[in-house]
Amino acid sequence: MFDFLHEIVATIRRNKMRTFLTGFAVAWGIFMLIVLLASGNGLRNGVMSNYGYRAINTVRVSSGWTSVPYKGFQSGRAIYLDQRDYDLIRSNLPNVEYLSASIMLYGTISYGEEYGTWVTNGVTSDAQYIYNLTVPEGQGRFLNPMDIEMHRKVIVISDKIQNSLFKDEEPLGKYVRFNNTLFQVVGVYLDEMNRQEVYIPFSTAQMIYNQGYGIDRIEFTVTGLKTLEENEAYTQRVRDLLSALHQVDPSDRYALRIYNSGEDALGTQQVFRLINLFVLLIGIASLMAGIVGVGNIMLITVKERTREIGIRKAIGATPGSILKLIIFESIFITTTAGYAGIVLGIGLTELVSSLFFSEGAGSGGVTIFLNPTVDLGTVFGATLFLIGCGVVAGLIPALKATRVRPIEAMRAE
Repeated sequence: MFDFLHEIVATIRRNKMRTFLTGFAVAWGIFMLIVLLASGNGLRNGVMSNYGYRAINTVRVSSGWTSVPYKGFQSGRAIYLDQRDYDLIRSNLPNVEYLSASIMLYGTISYGEEYGTWVTNGVTSDAQYIYNLTVPEGQGRFLNPMDIEMHRKVIVISDKIQNSLFKDEEPLGKYVRFNNTLFQVVGVYLDEMNRQEVYIPFSTAQMIYNQGYGIDRIEFTVTGLKTLEENEAYTQRVRDLLSALHQVDPSDRYALRIYNSGEDALGTQQVFRLINLFVLLIGIASLMAGIVGVGNIMLITVKERTREIGIRKAIGATPGSILKLIIFESIFITTTAGYAGIVLGIGLTELVSSLFFSEGAGSGGVTIFLNPTVDLGTVFGATLFLIGCGVVAGLIPALKATRVRPIEAMRAE
């Protein structure tokens, strides 16, 4: 076996340019496949990560002004959400899982000499699941139903706000001041999406800052909607229900602003399915180019070695041994080059991933490119396919060469 490998290596050394061209075709095909697939995945992951700050099946309702007359009412009428909207959604809409009313407030939050301005949201306890908030163990809790029912003056802050206000102090149980009202810190959530927001009970926010009336927006999660069409129909059902309550035209998109994240997510996924298909086709074309390159080089290789094959047969080499030598040479070159293409491709994607992460982490902006990884199973499968094609490409001319009589082969130039 050692002599066999030594002979393959010696043959490769005698034909450096040919070996380089063969290997480059293989390595380039695998490299381009990895880069293309990783780019498609990175783009998809980046766009889909922008849905991560809330559950992907969230419906958000906020109010506006009517843009068309309806049932004797003039256009330009202001619409306000209130408890009736909240109760109507909770009791009349199917598939509602978590539901929260919300009041958004702005002002300075201070503790001792430290202070800052952050968004303060008055929400219910279900907001933890709607916004995908995580309170780590040992960092207290999120708001609970008793906080809402008893109008407690409690607050949940983020780990980043904790670092700004409390420095090295333990925040749980301490009081912070928001717009001249003291709130006790009961929890610290992990702010991976850089929200820079704090949360207080909805009932408390409504009582102190909203004269006990009104809702800025209502958000709820929906189960069982799997297609874009189902989400669109559900959004229209919400619009019809609330439009009837407020006496506005159901087609008026400005009176009641309804956003269904499921529609955007499913629509985006359909777009990326097409992008992935396009990328896959380009990747396959790159592989085919590598296969054609390997086939052409192997044809030239066998033709150049026709005289050598004739001499080998004249001194007793069997057709099988000659065939095995050429095939193993093809396998050795394609495997080595394919591995090099995998290493370079994965190395590039990891480098790009680390650069984007280090530059974009914690920015809080819109992400368009994130974690450009690629399925290794797909890569290795493509590599094995390319190696197999290389074997076939070498097999066909090799079989033809082994059938040539030694005297004719030795006469070949």
